[in-house]
Amino acid sequence: MSKFASVVSRSVIKAKSFYARSLAIGLTGWLSAKPAFADLPTVESPSSSGSGTGLNGQLTGYIQDGLVLGGLVLCAIAFFMVAQNCLVTFNEVRNERATWVKFGSIVVVGVALLVAIIWLLGKSADIIN
Repeated sequence: MSKFASVVSRSVIKAKSFYARSLAIGLTGWLSAKPAFADLPTVESPSSSGSGTGLNGQLTGYIQDGLVLGGLVLCAIAFFMVAQNCLVTFNEVRNERATWVKFGSIVVVGVALLVAIIWLLGKSADIIN
């Protein structure tokens, strides 16, 4: 047998073993993951009504829910900004660079702003749905 034939026969054997290993690994992975797909929960429909019963209505409902969630995120950001400004002003009062009147006015305006944002968010959620 020539050297070339020996190299070819070894390459064929290695290729067959590579494909056999790949097939065995793939089959083992598929069989081990199969029980995980057995009891997947169904996808819940959006909480808003949407404009129909098909895919278009579902997508509209998900978009409406996403807009309401975005409003809640903006409300949370506003809450943190008001809290941060109150803490900064309180620190200025403690260091005698600001007065208690300024601190009280920032707290009152911040609370009024948060109430207005939450009220507008509720109204917009009613309008969207």
